[in-house]
Amino acid sequence: MYSIGLRYCGGCNPQIDRSTVIKNLKEDLEKMGIEIDLTIDRQRTVDVVLLINGCMHACLEEEYLRKDDTPQFISVKGEMVDSQYVKEDHIPEFLIKTIVDLLNSSSY
Repeated sequence: MYSIGLRYCGGCNPQIDRSTVIKNLKEDLEKMGIEIDLTIDRQRTVDVVLLINGCMHACLEEEYLRKDDTPQFISVKGEMVDSQYVKEDHIPEFLIKTIVDLLNSSSY
């Protein structure tokens, strides 16, 4: 089973409902029969980190781009996922495709 570390920004300028995006992501993964462990525990080793930024400022990226030992990450920045515009209600399905593609391309 793959694990994904969830990291939430402080939520000072949310342009999306971050908790609903993750709730829908979890539900969609379950419906598809994809077993992925989502965790907020920063001490656990994870396969990929999902940065849940509420806006395009993407403050969480600052922390992850500065580190030498940064794990692979996907960044939600308001209605952007990494550098691609995605309407809020389509973010979960876009994330599933991105996560599956990323995990399939990695050697585990």
